[in-house]
Amino acid sequence: MDPIRNRPRVVTSNPSTLQPQKEAQQTVAPARTNAVGHAQLSTFEAKLAAPAAATQPLPGAWRGGPDTEVGKAVQAIWERMKTMPGADVTIKGDTPASLLGRAILDGKKVSNEQIIAMSKVTLDQLATDPKDREKVLKKVPNARELPVHKFTVAMLSAATGIDPKKLSEACPDLGLTGAPGTPLLYAAEGQGMQRSTALHDFTDYLRGAGLKGMNKAVWGVENRILSAIVSAVGGGRY
Repeated sequence: MDPIRNRPRVVTSNPSTLQPQKEAQQTVAPARTNAVGHAQLSTFEAKLAAPAAATQPLPGAWRGGPDTEVGKAVQAIWERMKTMPGADVTIKGDTPASLLGRAILDGKKVSNEQIIAMSKVTLDQLATDPKDREKVLKKVPNARELPVHKFTVAMLSAATGIDPKKLSEACPDLGLTGAPGTPLLYAAEGQGMQRSTALHDFTDYLRGAGLKGMNKAVWGVENRILSAIVSAVGGGRY
């Protein structure tokens, strides 16, 4: 038997070199875990968001398929809205598209026949009397530059198919609160009044063009003055 002092010794690594390696591995591991965790969370959120956007129905789509007359009218309105000047104006959280979609195309009291008839309204039927245009521009010289005017023109032009520039030229009072033939005519400062004025101008101008029942469908009453009062106090079915 070999003497104990002559037995071979087991060679081990230097503890001082192993310790930094171990600490580095421990540092890298949580970093990788966190990175994977964040990546998985982002993917999960994206998967949740995608179906919600994909399943969001187009306002008015429930009225009829793409081959029906009302379905074609609704689709034409949305196609026009995509390139409409003023479509990016926001008033009290609404764009022309969102207000038109909610109050008119998705309005349960607005009939399919009324939606179809909107595209048949002409500029001459909507145009403000030339004398009244002068009154409007004398009282509110920048009427056509106001965001609420552009907002209202965008809604009415998308619905009727009338050129927005021609509509703005013919109806500078669109979006103004009140009427040219009365002492009450001004540009409202509050966004609540601006939005209700834009929608009331939309329904009342169409009523004046011969499309009966528009005021009643949205405001509950057909009369021009009474529906304007309902609009001003924040009433309506939208």
